[in-house]
Parts: sequence; structure tokens; C-alpha cells
Amino acid sequence: MRVRILISAALGFLAASLSLSQQARAQLGLPSRPSSTDSAATSVSSASPRAALQSFLRLAEANDWVGAAEYLSVSTAERDRASQLARRLKTILDQRLAIDVRTVSGAVSGDTTDGDMGGDRIGVITSVNGREDPVRMVRLSAPASGGPVRWVFSQATVGFIDSWFENLGAPWLRERLPRTLMREGPFNVYYWQWIGLGLAIPVVLLLAWGLGALLRNLLGRIARHTVTEWDDLLLEHLRGPFRLWAASLAIGPLLSLLDLNTRVAGFFTSLTRGLVLISIFWGLLRIIRLAQDRVANAAWATGQGTQARTLVPLLGNFLRVTLAIIALLVALAQFGYPVGTLLAGLGIGGIAVALAAQKTVEHLFGSVSLAADNAFRVGDWVRAGASEGAVERIGLRSTSIRTVDRTVVRIPNGRLADERIETFGERDRILLRTDIDLTYGTTPEQLERIRDALEAALRAHPLIFTDVVRVNVVAFTDSAIRVNVVAWFLTTDYQEFLHIRHAMLITFMRIIADNGSSFAFPSRTIYHVQQDGTTPVPVIGASAPAADV
Repeated sequence: MRVRILISAALGFLAASLSLSQQARAQLGLPSRPSSTDSAATSVSSASPRAALQSFLRLAEANDWVGAAEYLSVSTAERDRASQLARRLKTILDQRLAIDVRTVSGAVSGDTTDGDMGGDRIGVITSVNGREDPVRMVRLSAPASGGPVRWVFSQATVGFIDSWFENLGAPWLRERLPRTLMREGPFNVYYWQWIGLGLAIPVVLLLAWGLGALLRNLLGRIARHTVTEWDDLLLEHLRGPFRLWAASLAIGPLLSLLDLNTRVAGFFTSLTRGLVLISIFWGLLRIIRLAQDRVANAAWATGQGTQARTLVPLLGNFLRVTLAIIALLVALAQFGYPVGTLLAGLGIGGIAVALAAQKTVEHLFGSVSLAADNAFRVGDWVRAGASEGAVERIGLRSTSIRTVDRTVVRIPNGRLADERIETFGERDRILLRTDIDLTYGTTPEQLERIRDALEAALRAHPLIFTDVVRVNVVAFTDSAIRVNVVAWFLTTDYQEFLHIRHAMLITFMRIIADNGSSFAFPSRTIYHVQQDGTTPVPVIGASAPAADV
């Protein structure tokens, strides 16, 4: 869940940030941020087509239509309408061309690589009948007085202005809507189009809900006739992604009815493709989650649930991270960023990236190594280095261990893979080993009876591992006869073993008492020497220091 939220938030933040990038800002007609190409603006000639186009747009933004008309090659018959033609041309450029002035030549001679030595093509406008009409600027030769070279829109381009203008903004609405609604608002979008955008949002949501319900009902009937539950669960998990996909598909036809200008339409097209990609990757995340749950449940059914708790989440996280990286690259490519150049740059700077990500890669491969070796599983009690506790989580970077103090220790997997790991969860039986110290007053016959009784009590237990049961006298210490007891019990539950050990130790006490012996404790016999030379008198159990002897 956390990975899906992070990926969705990352994609949303990416879309928002990219919408304010240079390309998206150009689509919406916002000022571009300074770039390396803008730094070369000082090399642009004032007599170039780029400078002429910038001057025309600047004058038009200031509503100086008389000055803007100076950049139109107007015939003598149309000279009185020059200001009106300039106004209409500005509207046409806003609605039908997403011009990036940085792509226009900044040389006095213009772009001569296309073979057009006398002019530059700024763009192409498709007319109603499908004809492509070029928008050209031509160079006017310097007058004999030596005046500067001027670039203006060609006379052929000016001749198309009226026909282009008549086909702007749904002409069939022009005669039916008030003139106020036919005026341009923010981002050169007509006010009636803004109203249409506001109405399109609930329509898109309604269409997405209706289409989703219809197809889900249809596919649900088909899924109910199958024997597997995969298809039913898949339909349930893909409900949200399918609605988003249906909504993104419905945006295109609705926006085509509004006939938005090129910049805004291009932005919404990129946004629509981004929503389609988000819905696809969202659906893939849901499928991964579904497959992870199904594999884990299947593992529990076959008795491999403990191992599934370790490997399945690790594999699921790896697939989600991989999918997030792919989604990020696809989103970058979708918004026009050069992904190939980015990958090439990563290849060139691979050494720096490898050094910077050395620890991250080390921990990632450490998690893969731990999973491949099956060193431990979630729920196992382990001792790794100075840490001991129950494994709660095995992540891509670190492993969390719950200690006996109920604290959580997170150990990086790279370091954990190099540690000496003692796993208590893999033992098939638990060892009981203890030393029983008897007093020196115990006779050999009593020792034999005690030893036989202890071994018989151990072998009588139903969970004893009969192959190894050892009860032997192993040493004579300073104050006791030591009997060593070694036995295995066939249980892996440590709580159960604690009860077994408790009962056996109580039984050992009874056996020793019934055979007339007792437990020894650290003691020392001290002899006091009489002054008259008589036999020393031993004092049993005295604890006087050696200096008093």
C-alpha cells in the first residue's frame, strides 16, 4: 500500500512539475524559463525573422495593431484593413499554431537550408478542406537609401487570414452565441470554451462511471461461469484503474468538440496520455498485489507460509520498484524529455552513480543474498552479531528485528549478510543440558541409583529424543560431585520447551531427595590447629578466609 501511494504521488508530482516545464509552459502560452538557447539571444540579429516575429507578437500583446501591421505585406487594396488583419493574424496564431520563437532563424538571411532563399516557413495551418497553408515570412530587400533589411509576413499568408479566421472556434456557434462568449479569455481560450470545459468534467466522470459499470457487469457475468476465482478478484481490483482509463479516453472526444487552440489542446493531449499511463501502471500495481496475496495464501495452504512471509513481500517490493522506475521513464518520455539522452548520461556517469549508490546497491544485493540462502524467515528467532530477537520484516534495504526489550533493531542487509547468523527457528529439537552438583556425602551406590533414575525419568517423557540421553558423573569439584545431564526434546516451540524443562528439573529434585542425597553449594573446610599440638578440629561449612587457617 505504501509503495503504491508513493508511486502515485510521484507520478502526480511529476505531472504537476512537468506541466510547468518549458515545453508545457510553451503549450499554455506562458513565458519560458531562461535556458541555454536563450543565453544565445545576443547573437540574434535585429533584422532576422525571429526578431521580426517577436516584435509582431510584442506589439500585438500591447494592442498596438498599427505597429503590428507594419510586419504584414499588405496589398494596396487591403491597406485600410491592415490593423484588422494584424488583429486576426494574432488570433489565428494563438488558436492554430503553437509557435516557439526559438525555432525561428535568428540570421539576417533566414533559414536557407530548406532551399527557400527568400523566406522562412513559420508553420502550417490546415484549412477546412484539408489543405495545408504555410505561414511564411519573407525578407524585404534593403532600400537604396541603405535602410535595414525587414522581415514581414508574406502577401500569400496575408491573403489566407480572412478564410482562416472564419473557421476559428466552431463557426457554427459564431452566429448563435453572444459576442461576449466569443471573446478570448485566459490562455487564448474563448469564454464559451471555458464554460464547455467546466461542463465536460461531470460528463467525463459520468461516462467513466457508466462505461465502467457496463463492462464490469458484462465481464462479471462471464467470470461467474468460470471455475477459478482469479478473474473475479481481478475485476474487483481493477475497478479504480479502469475508471481512470475510461475517463482519460472520454476526454479526447469531448475536447475535440470544443475545438481548443493548439497550445491548450496539446497540453490536454499530453495530460490525457499521462492519465492513460497512470491507469495502466496503477492496474499493474493492483495485479502485483493480487498475485502476491494469492501466492502467499497458496503457500500457507501447502504449509510453506513462513517462507512465503519472507520471499513474497520481498519479490513484490522488487517488482513495484521496477515498475515505478519504468513508469517514471515513460512519463518523462511522454512529456518530451530525452530519456535516451538521460540513459546515455547515466552510462557515461556510471562510475559516479555507482560510487554514490554503493551502499544502496550493497544492501539490495544483501537482501537478495539472504533470500537466496534462506538464512532466516519472518518470525524466526535469530542472533546476528550483537543483536538477538524475532525477525519482523525483511526489506530491500534492511531487516527489522524485535528484541526481548520490545525494541526494534534495523540492520542493513549488506552488513547482515556478512554477519554470523544463528537461526533458532531452523532447529528440529531443543537441547536440555544442565549440571547437578551433589554433596560429597553421597555414596557410590546412591550415585548409581540417582543416575539410573534421572535417565529413566528422561526416557519416560513422550517428547524425548531417545538416541541421545546422557547422565554421567563428569567431575569432582572443590565442593561437589558434578553430574552432567544432556537430552534433546522433539519440539521447536520454545515456550513448550520451557514447560518441559521446568517439569524435568522438579523431577530431578525429587529423585535426589528420595535417594538420600542433596544439592551441594560452594563450601570450604577449615582446620583450626590447637596450640598444644592436638589433632586439628575440622569445622565443616566454615567460610573463613584463607588467612585465618
